[in-house]
Amino acid sequence: MEKKFWKGLLLVGIAMHILAAMLMPLGLDAHVHASYVSDGMDDDEAHLEWGPLRPDSPEKSTPREIPADDKWFAWHLIIEIWFTIFSPSASTLHVLGLIGGLGCLAAIYLLTKDLFGHEQALRLTALASVYQPLMRATGRFYQEGIILMLVAFATYCIIKALRSEKMVNWWLVPPIFCALIILSFKGMPLWFVIPAGLALLASTRMQMNVIQVAAVSLIVQLVVLYRNGISITHIDIIPALISGYVAYFLFVIGGIYYFTKQDGDENEESRIIHRGSLMISACLVGWIAALWITETVALEKEFFDTVQSLSQVPRYLSLLLVPLWFARMLRDNSSGLSLFLNRNAVVVAVSIMLLLNAYILSGSGPRGTDVIGEHIGNEIEDGEDVLFLASAPLSMHRLYTIKFSMDPDSDGDHTGFWRAKNSGWEAELAQCDLFKDIEWIVVYPWIDPIIPEGWVKTDFEGSELVSDSYELYTWGEEYERCP
Repeated sequence: MEKKFWKGLLLVGIAMHILAAMLMPLGLDAHVHASYVSDGMDDDEAHLEWGPLRPDSPEKSTPREIPADDKWFAWHLIIEIWFTIFSPSASTLHVLGLIGGLGCLAAIYLLTKDLFGHEQALRLTALASVYQPLMRATGRFYQEGIILMLVAFATYCIIKALRSEKMVNWWLVPPIFCALIILSFKGMPLWFVIPAGLALLASTRMQMNVIQVAAVSLIVQLVVLYRNGISITHIDIIPALISGYVAYFLFVIGGIYYFTKQDGDENEESRIIHRGSLMISACLVGWIAALWITETVALEKEFFDTVQSLSQVPRYLSLLLVPLWFARMLRDNSSGLSLFLNRNAVVVAVSIMLLLNAYILSGSGPRGTDVIGEHIGNEIEDGEDVLFLASAPLSMHRLYTIKFSMDPDSDGDHTGFWRAKNSGWEAELAQCDLFKDIEWIVVYPWIDPIIPEGWVKTDFEGSELVSDSYELYTWGEEYERCP
């Protein structure tokens, strides 16, 4: 009976990954990276052509080329190979996202089977298949599925190294390469592998108790803030850390410890993996907290408004899924994953995860900017520009969603501008200077601007799939707007 439960759960999870790839819109980051890659394929130099993601002003953007500088080399290489084989489009990226998601589940099964046997591998893979951040990563084409695959393989190699008695331990080489690829995926300097390795080594000599974990998180947060040019006495440092640990509970504890009982006796292997996982947890919480504060300062917003807008940032914690589960399963005489451990809690937790996934899928129609961008792409002529009105954070990300949907091959002659509602865009539009070629205005929901005379609200293909508050305007007069 129990085996049927896990098989059924796995099939449901796989079905949800397929539905996510079919129903969910690409994530904002996916559109940004796709824009980089398609531009590089067009002119051999990967740029964001409409300005930086974090503009100098919190109310407007200034179009200029922002080079990738090979910061995401590994991730962009995968996308470029895929685009070369097929074509630059949202559909092809959805297929690649599904392959990455299902590939991650396959890797978890094979690695777990080798260490703990078929039964435990089936259970772990089944739970991973309904883990909300992984399903979301498949549908939105985020990196977390492939990163977790690398983390699982690195953890597997470390366990093999701990069991090896050879003087020269080649099992320690693959984790280094996995770390380098992950750093490249996230656009971080590759030399970060050195402090990361030292931190993991230090974790083996520490207790990694609550005080030490909190201290590591605080240190990482302060270092990142200092590196980003933000005061290390910022008022939101403590609220950011607390928010980070709340997210840790929701994304990690809620997705892992509900299903395992920490029984059995700790041994050297379980101790090293567990403490290393806690070290990574502490560093990630500190990094996430610093990222929230960085965006708060850049956007000149209230801290909790930023947290609400960037509520999916803690998805990065999903890479802890396999290491923490492995740490418990490595204990001597451990029961591992079992439905009969806290049966009611397991059933309730699985039900909550399934309901959450169903809710995300049912409400995961296109956000709107990609649908509008595709419509504009079918209508726009060379030399015409686009104005995007939005006061929300991530507005430049959404502008690049329009760009990639409008011009996936990055070979059009167009420029996009972002303006906040109260930025004075009306005067810029009337002066016919920087905005002389604007022929399209896209209005983000809940902005409610007063559109000048001469502009006509237009229907767009797929409008029934997006929010009613999205609006698209074109110049409606017969004469030229800026003669």
